[in-house]
Amino acid sequence: MLPLLASDNPFEHTWNTWEIHFYAWSVDLRDYEICRKLGITNFVLSMLVVALVLLLVGAIVGREARRAVAENRTPRGLGGIFEVIVQYLRDEVLKGNLPHHYKQPFYSALFCTFFFFILFCNLIGLLPQPFGHTPTGTPWVTGALAFGGTFLIGIVGGGSVEKGHGNPILGFPKFLIGLVPKGVPLPLWPLLFVIELVGIFVKPFALMIRLWANMTAGHIILAVLSGFLSMTFASIGSAIAVKGASAFGFLAITGFEIAIAFIQAYIFTTLSSVFVGAALSHEH
Repeated sequence: MLPLLASDNPFEHTWNTWEIHFYAWSVDLRDYEICRKLGITNFVLSMLVVALVLLLVGAIVGREARRAVAENRTPRGLGGIFEVIVQYLRDEVLKGNLPHHYKQPFYSALFCTFFFFILFCNLIGLLPQPFGHTPTGTPWVTGALAFGGTFLIGIVGGGSVEKGHGNPILGFPKFLIGLVPKGVPLPLWPLLFVIELVGIFVKPFALMIRLWANMTAGHIILAVLSGFLSMTFASIGSAIAVKGASAFGFLAITGFEIAIAFIQAYIFTTLSSVFVGAALSHEH
């Protein structure tokens, strides 16, 4: 089996189970009381690993950034890579969609967290065992990111704070009223309010489905191709032809999945900034 594939069954990348496989043996997380009580499954464990890795990377990048400022130079190594990515997200993604807020630390931190967390969750599913479980391959994780992050924190929370001049409680009614553009005739106002209200729920739902479906589809293709690789054939010629084509497709799809991991993290971050920017818009 190819090294980038986490197990003989690629469907396991999108299964939320209690088992963690280590090739020759496996661990049932239900055997540990803390895992049972806290509901720590393979997906939860993968997200904890991603969070720890991001904390470690953040500490390394932050230390390099402080050294660079002290020595009056640009960051090097890992710090330089992350600086380029963060500046691109700020200048090319957030600046256009949140023109009045992209410099605020809250929004830059929120969307950079979206990008790097989703990216690392996507990539961990392509690592060998005991990793190889893609948390973003389940709607529960993508739904939490879309509804908990983009919708509640960004759209509702940010929009309410903006309309309430720092007070989300006072700003929430203004946020709801502001869903309908100014100048709409009064008879059309209730209809447009319902349409816009449904629309703010449709946006995170689309984010959830888009990320979940794209991260699941690639693993399904890998499952089909790996099935051809493990099949037995009546003749050597047919085995060479089918397995050779499957191996080539397997390598191609695996490389494509690596690219998809970056693309989907970028798309989720970009669309989230568009939706949040609309909620923060001064014209609404």
